[in-house]
Amino acid sequence: MEKLMEPVVFVNVWRFLIVGILMHLWIIGDFMVSTFTLILLLLMLTSLRWRFSLSIWWVCVDVFICFLYFPYTTISYYGLALPIFELSKKGKGLFSLLLFGSLFITSESTSILFWFYLQALFFGVFSYIALKNQAAFQLEIDEQRKARNELEQVKMELLVASQTASEQAELMERYRISRELHDHLGHDLTGASLALQAYEYVQDPNEAEKVLQEVKNRLERSTKNLRETVHNMTPIIEIGVERLESIMQHFSQIEVQYHKSGNMLTVPAYIWGLLESCLKEALTNVARHSNATKVEIDLQVTKSIVRLSIQDNGTEKKNSQTGSGLRSLQMRSRSIGGSLSITSRESGYLLVCVIPLEKGRDG
Repeated sequence: MEKLMEPVVFVNVWRFLIVGILMHLWIIGDFMVSTFTLILLLLMLTSLRWRFSLSIWWVCVDVFICFLYFPYTTISYYGLALPIFELSKKGKGLFSLLLFGSLFITSESTSILFWFYLQALFFGVFSYIALKNQAAFQLEIDEQRKARNELEQVKMELLVASQTASEQAELMERYRISRELHDHLGHDLTGASLALQAYEYVQDPNEAEKVLQEVKNRLERSTKNLRETVHNMTPIIEIGVERLESIMQHFSQIEVQYHKSGNMLTVPAYIWGLLESCLKEALTNVARHSNATKVEIDLQVTKSIVRLSIQDNGTEKKNSQTGSGLRSLQMRSRSIGGSLSITSRESGYLLVCVIPLEKGRDG
């Protein structure tokens, strides 16, 4: 139905309708071969306009053909409705008014010709406005589509930048910890080791006692520095798998069954952020849109991938379309080389998020 209402379809229908009217006038009129030739030429031009986008100067051909047949048939006057329509459709309504001068050339059916030309002018102006609005609407759609594509590209770039920043922050933290241990703990342990080696060769008991005390002092200082370093490294908030388990513990609406396997220390921080968002989104959707009574959560970590699956036992299928939250998570997972899928089953919905681990990561 929308296709039938497009301005281009209306324009072509009106063109062929005018040709049909000319054919009707020929049948009920003189039935001359020359008149049929005129109609055939106008039909050819109309068909060309239907298939191709002709320049406005082709209107001159219509006008020339109609003027050429003025001495032979009055139908040629009615044929001028086509160039009047074409000119006004192109926004040249003032030029089409010049063709109204043909009304003063013939004295036959001038009132009918006037209204015939007037309706051609009216529908031409109407088509011009409709086509102009359609072009503006299409331009706006193209700009919106371009803006959405640019926005999606920016989102992907931000996700990649976020991943890179997370990796850089992790490397910087490792460097800081190693430097902290080397500058403080390493020096004291090295000094204590050298003092123990010297202790074996000291003959004087007093001197040996001093060396042994120095070893004790260095070991106590090393232990203190190690405790302080570990204390400063300990986060004040839950992160990683502890954060996921905390979310499950605080989710009291539905029974949660949880199972995990693998070395959780090999999973980088940016992946934990994505898994946390997937878990929150899935539990929220289950609580709001499902009649499930149980949710099974399985977290698997292998040498190459991290896999989080969330399965509920709901039976209601109110909304099968993926929401904006899940679409955003799918985009985030793709940006780091992973995937997120949502499958509808008879026993509920299954969400599976698979993220590859970087090779060579030692945890």
